Amino acid sequence: MQQVSPTRMNLLNLKRQIKMATQGASLLKNKRDALMNEFRKLLGDVIRERKKLEEEIRRSVNILMITIGIDGMEALESAALSSGRRLEIEIIPRRAWGVRVTEFKYGSIIRSLAEKGFIPLSVTSRITLTADSFERAIDTVLKVIPLEYKLKKFGEEIRKTNRRVNALEQKLIPELQEQVKFISQVLEDREREDKFRLKILKRKAEKKKEGEGTF
Repeated sequence: MQQVSPTRMNLLNLKRQIKMATQGASLLKNKRDALMNEFRKLLGDVIRERKKLEEEIRRSVNILMITIGIDGMEALESAALSSGRRLEIEIIPRRAWGVRVTEFKYGSIIRSLAEKGFIPLSVTSRITLTADSFERAIDTVLKVIPLEYKLKKFGEEIRKTNRRVNALEQKLIPELQEQVKFISQVLEDREREDKFRLKILKRKAEKKKEGEGTF
């Protein structure tokens, strides 16, 4: 930091800057603590949904293998073709604690048998069960993605906020305090010198007055 002129005005300005920087650091720490609390809660949600997704994918794959083994790939592919669908997902930007995140908005993923487009007598219960299982897995995927994105953005914001707090508390504020210390010392030295000069002038004036009084 550039050394400033040792004046009382600069001293007052520096003290004001220290006060503002200290308040800013306090606000940032409060924000960081709030973000950390939200991060922990969000992490719990992500872990829970991730575990659910892993279980659903494992179950879906097991059901799929059984269905292929019993009903055959052709029957499964035929059902998949008759069950064609278009999934529309709206990505909605949001802000949480000043952090830009996104949310997904979409219709129901899990459909009834009639909504799947199957002809009831043309598919087995295993094929229906396979479709239901993968629909649940897709629904969970669409829940996990925005949660993980939000978790990532919160983590980045926490790191950025922490860097700003450290920059204030470990760099800017100590540098300002050093400036205050330097200016205060210079001003104190000047004040002592001024007092010393005043004493000398006063003694000279007194001696001069005494000398004039002898005539």
